[in-house]
Amino acid sequence: MNVYKSKKSKRLSVIFILTFILIIGVTIPALINDIGNEFYIVVGINLVTLLLLLSIILKTEYKIENHLLHWQSGPFFGKIDIKTITKIKHHDGIFVPTVWKPALSHIGLIITYNKYDDIYISPKNADEFIAKLFELNPTIEMT
Repeated sequence: MNVYKSKKSKRLSVIFILTFILIIGVTIPALINDIGNEFYIVVGINLVTLLLLLSIILKTEYKIENHLLHWQSGPFFGKIDIKTITKIKHHDGIFVPTVWKPALSHIGLIITYNKYDDIYISPKNADEFIAKLFELNPTIEMT
């Protein structure tokens, strides 16, 4: 089994840090004022949001096992049969034209599989990752 961690862009790190600061900043007035049930609701929502973001940062990775590509980003996960991959395209930009984006960088790969499905991922060592996919499915088109 080959495991590939997601590349992390500096831009995304700044966004996550600002989000953490914003969420904590919004929680502080609730802590100071202790306004009853609303306090627990605000703190609960903010805690769940922080835990979700932290899990995404710490656990975004891709695994190639047998003929399956497993992807995970925090609590979200899925798998793709490598034999169904038809195309891999390099992508560099903030706006990615896919539904699934389990990636932590704006530089990555758009993988097209089945007939119309696609996913955006950003493995740290993209060349090694692509080589492993080609080894398992030499019919993949690279653009």
